[in-house]
Amino acid sequence: MKYVTPCCLCFSLFLVACANEDTSETVVVKKPITDPVSNEDVSREFSEAYNTSKEFTQQKHDEYAARLNEQLKELNVKIDQLQEKGSDLKDDAKVKWSEQMDELKVKRDHVSVKLEEFNDASADAWEGLKQDLDTAWENLEDSFEETKNEVNNSVD
Repeated sequence: MKYVTPCCLCFSLFLVACANEDTSETVVVKKPITDPVSNEDVSREFSEAYNTSKEFTQQKHDEYAARLNEQLKELNVKIDQLQEKGSDLKDDAKVKWSEQMDELKVKRDHVSVKLEEFNDASADAWEGLKQDLDTAWENLEDSFEETKNEVNNSVD
């Protein structure tokens, strides 16, 4: 008996919700077609969109290449500074440092080669090369940090 009242209340709310019909009318406004679209219109607009997209891609390509070139120049200066700092090391530390510097220079040269490939590539094909270049750059930065830390620990 104590469940009858809540059940009746829920059932009546359910019936009211189901009976609520949308009586508003939907109005469809048709826009008059004044000038039909021609093949030439579509071709012209597609050509404009394609050219804009191509210019944008080339711009992004050039910006990326310039930024990476600048970063490589900065890293070369840091490598030269590290070269000077490490020349004061002695014995085993100097041998290890020399090996790390050689590895660092190999990675730097690899990034330079990838950057040249990237610069020679068309703007349409640069995305795959960009991924390779990003990976090579990360490896170079990691190697530089490792060598710098080793030199700093050996000098201290």
